[in-house]
Amino acid sequence: MADPFSIIAGTVGLADVCMRFALFLRQAKDGFHKVDEDLEDLTKEVTTLLSASDLIKRSFEVHQAGITDINDQQIVSNHWQATQSTLAGCQEIIDRLKDLITKILGSGGSKHVKTEALRKYLRQQSKEDDFIKLRRKLNAHQIALQTSLAAVNIIYTRNSQSTSIESFSELSNKIQDLGADLQSAVNSLQASIELSAEKTVSSSYLNSPHQKVISKLLNALRSAQKIVPLASLNEHFYAPQTVSSIFTGRKDDLDTLRRCFQASTSPQEHQTQKRFVVYGLPGSGKTQFCCKFASDNKQSFWGVFWIDASTSEHAKQSFSTIARIGKVEPNERAAKSWLSSLGKERPWLLIIDNADEVSFPAEDYYPEGESGVILITTRNPILKVHGTIGPRYYQFGELEEEASVELLLKAADKPLPWPQSTLESAKDICKALGYLPLALMHAGKTILIRLCTLQNYLSFFEKNWTRIRKRRGSNDALSISDANAAIYSSYELIHNGLLSEGTQASKDALEILKILSFFHRQHIRVDIFLRAASNPRREFLEQRRREQEGEAASHRLKLNRTVAQTLRTIGLSIFTYLIGLGSRPALPAFLGDGLQSGPFDEVRLRQALKRLFQMSLIFANPDPNDDSYSMHPAVHLWARARPEMTIADQAIWCQVAATILSRAILLPPLDDEEEDEIFKRDLLPHIIHVQSNERMIRAKYLENQESNRRLWPPILQPRLDRDGAMQLVKFSIIYTQCGLFEEAEKLQLQVAEFAHKMLGMENTRTMDIMLLLSYTYWQLTKGDEAADLQERVLMACIEVRGPSDLKTLQIMNMFGTSRWQQGRIPEARRIHEAAVEGLKKILGDDHVDTLKAMSNLGRDIGKDFRFTEAIEIHSKVVPGLRSRLGNFHLETLVAMDNLAMAYFDRAAYGYGHPGDLDQAVKLEEEVFEQRKRKLGREHLYTLWSGLNLARIKGVRGEIDEALSVFLPGHAIARRNLGETHFGVLLGKLHYGRILIYAKRYPEAEDILKEVIESHDGPRKGHPDRLLAIFSLINCRNLQGKEAETVVLLKELMESTKALFGENHAWVKYLLDPKNLWKEPEAYQRHGSIDI
Repeated sequence: MADPFSIIAGTVGLADVCMRFALFLRQAKDGFHKVDEDLEDLTKEVTTLLSASDLIKRSFEVHQAGITDINDQQIVSNHWQATQSTLAGCQEIIDRLKDLITKILGSGGSKHVKTEALRKYLRQQSKEDDFIKLRRKLNAHQIALQTSLAAVNIIYTRNSQSTSIESFSELSNKIQDLGADLQSAVNSLQASIELSAEKTVSSSYLNSPHQKVISKLLNALRSAQKIVPLASLNEHFYAPQTVSSIFTGRKDDLDTLRRCFQASTSPQEHQTQKRFVVYGLPGSGKTQFCCKFASDNKQSFWGVFWIDASTSEHAKQSFSTIARIGKVEPNERAAKSWLSSLGKERPWLLIIDNADEVSFPAEDYYPEGESGVILITTRNPILKVHGTIGPRYYQFGELEEEASVELLLKAADKPLPWPQSTLESAKDICKALGYLPLALMHAGKTILIRLCTLQNYLSFFEKNWTRIRKRRGSNDALSISDANAAIYSSYELIHNGLLSEGTQASKDALEILKILSFFHRQHIRVDIFLRAASNPRREFLEQRRREQEGEAASHRLKLNRTVAQTLRTIGLSIFTYLIGLGSRPALPAFLGDGLQSGPFDEVRLRQALKRLFQMSLIFANPDPNDDSYSMHPAVHLWARARPEMTIADQAIWCQVAATILSRAILLPPLDDEEEDEIFKRDLLPHIIHVQSNERMIRAKYLENQESNRRLWPPILQPRLDRDGAMQLVKFSIIYTQCGLFEEAEKLQLQVAEFAHKMLGMENTRTMDIMLLLSYTYWQLTKGDEAADLQERVLMACIEVRGPSDLKTLQIMNMFGTSRWQQGRIPEARRIHEAAVEGLKKILGDDHVDTLKAMSNLGRDIGKDFRFTEAIEIHSKVVPGLRSRLGNFHLETLVAMDNLAMAYFDRAAYGYGHPGDLDQAVKLEEEVFEQRKRKLGREHLYTLWSGLNLARIKGVRGEIDEALSVFLPGHAIARRNLGETHFGVLLGKLHYGRILIYAKRYPEAEDILKEVIESHDGPRKGHPDRLLAIFSLINCRNLQGKEAETVVLLKELMESTKALFGENHAWVKYLLDPKNLWKEPEAYQRHGSIDI
């Protein structure tokens, strides 16, 4: 933001100059018999300028600290800087005016100079032009300050939203009026600047003071123009479609719906969420109607959101998108919880679109509470019972004849007035198309591009209609209803028109149309194609780099191989070569093979998309910053179900779509940018849709094969090859990132089985897929399966590559972490010690892989009560990762978290140094804030650091602060992970410990008992459970219930000795009676605190 002192000083300085100059002008006029009109106007302008300066000063003093949104802060900061510049310009112009008039009046003063004499003097001395120019500049600066004031009013109104007693609707109307005032002021300023600029056309003015003044005014104009979009309280507008520019009809329905939502409700009605259902035929304009309502009433809602309810998978992805907008964990529960939390202060509209399934679980899609407005579109009339306001529902079918004719002729761009013959032809077409808006729009488009005329359209329509009806009874891919067939006839005319063009753009457009029909129909990002074109070469170059780096290692491996291993390697090389022959994936011509060194022809791609857009077969995203397209459900289905699209054709184009999606995905570490993470989440609905179509096509083939109606073409016979395996791996990564771990596991198991069978366990690619599968196992809380799989991979790698190989050491580090998570701490320490020693020899002490392994080793050593040694290790790792990766890279934050908890542990077990807990809380607070900013409040890593911060604050005696951090995060973890997830149980354990510090013993006892009972099966001997037993014994002892601790104490003794050994420091600490009876006050004494 501009320097506050500069703004205040500027207004004060301008006020002082204005007052002195106004006094000077009054004295000057006193000497004239006739008051000069120019000087009178100038006096008024200076007075107005004085008022504007005072208002700006007061506004800045009151509102300079009121902006909270980071994007708004930058815009407002730039605006104040421009205002500061304008203030300085005003002061300079007034000083120059005063100097000019002083020269004109001369030393005798104004009282001895007549008005006409003054004008004559000005003309003679060529000062008249200077006077006019300065007046024009002063006027422009005055308008600039008035524009600044209008902008300030908008900023103030936005900031007052949370404290104002006015309703959201009242504030919204107010800020819209202010926006109109600001736009008017911006237009006036622009006109004033253009008038001044006419004087600076010649090059001699380019560096003149006059041109610099114009430059400052332009800066003021641009800053005000950026404030204009802030004249809206609508923060989010996420709608299914752009409203058609020729939207026609339904005006009464829109007005009625608006009145229903705006009407005040009785206390009884207030208990019900406002919902309204729009049901009817496909193509009847249900979604367009809802989008029109949302667009017209945008200012009544803080946010507009939508759910694609066509399938449960698509609905989940839509909720994930809403969750990302709300900066919560991307899942359905988090999204609904966020919407519920917005309250009446931030009203929202949710459009649940295409809820067509017979058993659609509507209640599952509603956020809890009374807030919000929900619109539902469906073909299913049963859902009309969910309406709660006004008439509760609309049934959409055909438009009225008059509205239908108007829509058709608008779409065909027929000029007014429409002759009777045109109206009659239009009526016949509307009747044939069943008065369905979607069919009418595409019919009009067909006429507009002159594929046919208004008069002969019906003959073309009937030909296509007859052909479609014949195909419906044949062996085609998908069945077609009567309603859809009528609509498809219009699409066929457009398709045939593109086909007849014969241009490169039209051919590419038809290929893209087939591809898009196998993607999900919404939010098809253009960069899916751009990445699919460029990624293969990136992957090729990365692979070649890795191969060159590994040549020396490969030579060493050859020396250690047995004859059998060598023969197997040769055989695998031959097999890999043969399996790759003839397996080049089918790709459209515009995409190429992706390995070309030259740039991809993006213009060609966009020309094809433009043709589809012009034909209304796709439509652009409403957000101009979102470079994506969508399709209407009917168009989407038609493109797959055309009469000529056989099952074989479907299989080919479905595979093309899958290949493009696969090529758009990069494997780590090439995909570590934040934009890559967002992109991969956006790919999920497309992957789900293409795989769903693959299953349907395969099922249709089996059905046909059983009835001997059709032979399966060779290209469709299912087999998993190299490209297919890579595709499944990439798709599994998308599923993993989006939290669909079960789906990821299914795909990875297929690839793992294929790789193990064809390549063997000793192959690097097999090892990589096994390790990826082990990560998925961990996410599914299958910790033992994950560790067992990693151990198998490690043993295979040691056998083939040796214990000192880089790959072996990297797997060893990963396996050690799994052992640590299993609670097998001594084993984890031994593994990490070997990994660190080996990595230091190969990569050096400061390599990222070495530093990460050292960080893991530091955690292990801390559990051996070697606290100072652990801190020393972590203190080397943190600056090392900061230097290599950056201060707040995710890996750096992991190391900082480990260092914070190492300081905490040293204090916790009675070995604390002065300041340990201060260091711990400082580091953990920074980690917590950075993870919230980078990952979101609901990410697992953020929740983890929040738990650690609460632990530190709890033992410092800051109970309220500890609970304020812990409880919201724990609620999120329970919601997202489930009650039995090991992370949730860990949180409950430490929640119990914090309650002990607060002397809330009964509550702590109940929670700790629940933790102990939940750790069953393999986790019965886990350190987390042992710590819960220790804490429960301590809690009961402090309540005088030592008789109830006998069995627990016996189990604690046996389990800790079995895990760590008889003389381990951890065992001695847990079994020490002093610790089992420790009072809460002792936790803070001398920094000696229990964890």
